[in-house]
Amino acid sequence: MPDLASNVTWQEIVRETQAGNIPHCRAIVAPGNFHDEIIAELSNLILGSYRPNHPDLLIIGSVDKPAPIGNPDTMTEEEYRNSTRGLIENIALKPLEAQRRLGVIMSADKLNKSAANSLLKLAEEPPSHAYLLFLMEDIRFFLPTLRSRSHVSVIFSQDEEESYSIPVSETEWLEWLSRTRKANDLEMILSDLAAWRNFAASSQNFILASKLGRLYIIANKKNLSVPFMCDVIILALKGENKNFENIFDDLW
Repeated sequence: MPDLASNVTWQEIVRETQAGNIPHCRAIVAPGNFHDEIIAELSNLILGSYRPNHPDLLIIGSVDKPAPIGNPDTMTEEEYRNSTRGLIENIALKPLEAQRRLGVIMSADKLNKSAANSLLKLAEEPPSHAYLLFLMEDIRFFLPTLRSRSHVSVIFSQDEEESYSIPVSETEWLEWLSRTRKANDLEMILSDLAAWRNFAASSQNFILASKLGRLYIIANKKNLSVPFMCDVIILALKGENKNFENIFDDLW
């Protein structure tokens, strides 16, 4: 299994963060065994240092259990800190040690609807010093209204990448087309393209990875309908169009 540092998507996240391009609300999809390392690395980059008890690093939930919405009348102080409402209150406070505060919501894809909805306003209008990191293993179960407010990145280990390999047979393409058009969700297309790009890069198929990267950029412009974007992807990847570069020229 490759380490996190070798993942191309993670390398992009690190470069962006080092350059100061830090979205106030980021969602990262990755295997659970990567989550602690992701928190430590981003804490170092955003807060300037990392330790589990850093006063400006606010973590709620765990890899196995999401945080509850929180009720200060029925919870201990520690339990309330580990809730979505507790995070909302604490992250609004001024930083104690760093120049920023980083709130980490683990198992964001497992939050119940009430807990997830309680974070909408924070994700939409975070304090100027606050940054949110949603960590999860499956983007499909992340609340769509939170996802639309987040900068989403998808990271897979080698084993998970195998399960996200690009469709090959006619049956696989038809299944993908049916699933994607039924969902009518452009973010799902972006997630698939990111996963396929990682798979191609890890397989050292850099020509295909580059093609997928350009498709991702086109999809991310969000000016094409889901059915039309599906047609463009299939036309570019199935090999039926020998001059696929013309597709990109026409759509830029």
